[in-house]
Amino acid sequence: MRGNSDPAPALFLGFLAGLWFFFKGFRVMREYKVLEDTPRMPIRSVPMGFVHIRGKAEGAQLLTSPLSQTPCCFYKVDVDQWKSQGKSHNWVRVCTDFNGYQFHLADDTGKILIDAHSADYDLPMTASHVVDSQTAANTVDAKLLEYVRFAETHSMTERMGQWVDKRLAKGAENPQVQEKREAFRQLFAGIATAREGGKLPVAAMQKLFESTGPLSDPEKEQHRQMMLQNLKLAEAANESGLLQQMMNRESPASGRFRLQEYVVTPGQEYLISGTCVENSDPACAPGDRSMIAKGQNEPTFLISTKTDAQVHRAFEKRSLLMIFGGAAAAIGCAVGLLMRYGLF
Repeated sequence: MRGNSDPAPALFLGFLAGLWFFFKGFRVMREYKVLEDTPRMPIRSVPMGFVHIRGKAEGAQLLTSPLSQTPCCFYKVDVDQWKSQGKSHNWVRVCTDFNGYQFHLADDTGKILIDAHSADYDLPMTASHVVDSQTAANTVDAKLLEYVRFAETHSMTERMGQWVDKRLAKGAENPQVQEKREAFRQLFAGIATAREGGKLPVAAMQKLFESTGPLSDPEKEQHRQMMLQNLKLAEAANESGLLQQMMNRESPASGRFRLQEYVVTPGQEYLISGTCVENSDPACAPGDRSMIAKGQNEPTFLISTKTDAQVHRAFEKRSLLMIFGGAAAAIGCAVGLLMRYGLF
């Protein structure tokens, strides 16, 4: 009688995980080689394409980080939940919330705009806090449990926004495509804000429908116009606060959570490896026509406080560990499967 003692499912999952780490390790090794082969250059000499620069962060707009209340250009918060499955107890990643404004990186030769969304962050932890809904007895913990709910929605809408940006990237020079992209951004941002008690993003939805027309199909165009009329009525109710009164604010998160915070602060020096692209925002300043972001062809985009040598060593160590560790795990689980079925 096998029951739950049959090791085959666990061995098969281990085999698949080992293969994933093995091939992922080669991707990390490729990133390591790209970083190693790309020399660091002054910001004034940055060309279009993949670049490697270092400088201090400067932000005209700052926001406050959720845990440490630090004024920053950008923050990232990892949210883990304590899970119990049988005899196993461990932290499981719920989401990673990141938020902030575009900021500049400056050195002695000049400065350049940074869009930190979609980056990999190699930053020191600024704050860590564990909150439990069963023992939360102060205002700080209560607000953090509300933030966990917000973080879940915000991280989801950020991923959706990145997917839309990628889908619309090819037509970025088209004004209609730019208008549609901006409408999507406002819609996703409004969804997260509404979870905190803000107004619903009805205006963004209306703008999105306006950017999709007129349609060539008369019947579809008629439906679009009817939707726009309904959205205008909904926006009037939204401005008066009627929609907020009709909706119940969602309750705080329930469970035990660990929050770990990382921030990009003005005045701090950072090493950034990313792709220099043309800024498609028509409202950008004349000096911000170039911007460092995640590239379409080169996905490496790293923001770190470490030195070049430290970053290179970390990538090399990580890639080798994933390649050899993944291979060992896959081979070990494969042998275990063969032995389980008497084939070895």
